[in-house]
Amino acid sequence: MEKMIPLAKKLLEEKGTILLVCHENPDGDTLGSALALYMFLKKLNKDVYVFCKDNIPRFAQFLPRVNEVLHPKDLEGKTFDLAIIVDASGFKRANFEISSHLKARIDHHVGGDFYGLYDFIDFTCASTTLLVYELLKYINKDLIDKDIALCLYTGLCTDTGFFRYSNTTKEVFDAASSLCAYGVEPNYVWKNFGEKESLAKLRLISKALENLEIFHNGKTAGIVITQSMIEETGALYEDTEGLVNYPRRLEGVYVAFAMIETKKEDGSTFWRVSLRSKEESVDVSKIAQRLGGGGHKYASGCKLYDDMHTSLYKLLDSIALELGITEPSQSALAYSI
Repeated sequence: MEKMIPLAKKLLEEKGTILLVCHENPDGDTLGSALALYMFLKKLNKDVYVFCKDNIPRFAQFLPRVNEVLHPKDLEGKTFDLAIIVDASGFKRANFEISSHLKARIDHHVGGDFYGLYDFIDFTCASTTLLVYELLKYINKDLIDKDIALCLYTGLCTDTGFFRYSNTTKEVFDAASSLCAYGVEPNYVWKNFGEKESLAKLRLISKALENLEIFHNGKTAGIVITQSMIEETGALYEDTEGLVNYPRRLEGVYVAFAMIETKKEDGSTFWRVSLRSKEESVDVSKIAQRLGGGGHKYASGCKLYDDMHTSLYKLLDSIALELGITEPSQSALAYSI
């Protein structure tokens, strides 16, 4: 991958401060990518830091050196020489103003913002950790150790649905195998992600499934999760991660969505939408882009700022357009929680 060479050289030559930036509501890929690169650059004696606006979710607490991730109060008044956003379409996905002399992006999402020569972007890659893995091997593969490999493997797992999604290829399995050669234990990663659910999250899942609805003659399925549902069950916002996969599992469904009411710092709310597809003929990134979001063909997201019914109507309209359905989405008006 020749496109990584400018960034590799820049990282080797950089004598100033480097900030690796995760996207808001972090997942395994953004954290795995940032932490792996962070530990690697530390071995090169670089003055490097990792930042995430939000708290580290419970499922990612097992990642090595995750306790060293900086948060907004740590960045007050600081400017960095180089800031790199990882696993995001741009710095706006950090949801925090980053001050730096130079910016770059390591990512596998379609579209987004471009910052110049040092961007390392490949839309065909299954995860951003795969891009970081290639970058690290190019710079000095001998510096990769078990902790770095664990972070890289984690991002690969989460973005392929633990090797269940259509982006799971021979190359993905080859990379997973080579990372396991460093001592990574697949069952250890799975236990932390899949077998440490709280009772509150299971109760939230139950409530969400109670209001699962089918649209577009069975081609669309979705759930709506309100703040009151989260509060009533005692769940955390991070417990909504992955709930979109429940409607995705329904037979005959082309598009699945989860519309989650999300609280801002000022107390107001908006709707965070996750979109998934399992059909080659459907590109959910186009659905999200029409609503101001983005992502991949099979996994995308956006934010909506109207009331529930108006937001749902807009979402279903955009989905209908991708499905080639012309009748209005009146079913949104009848939706009730």
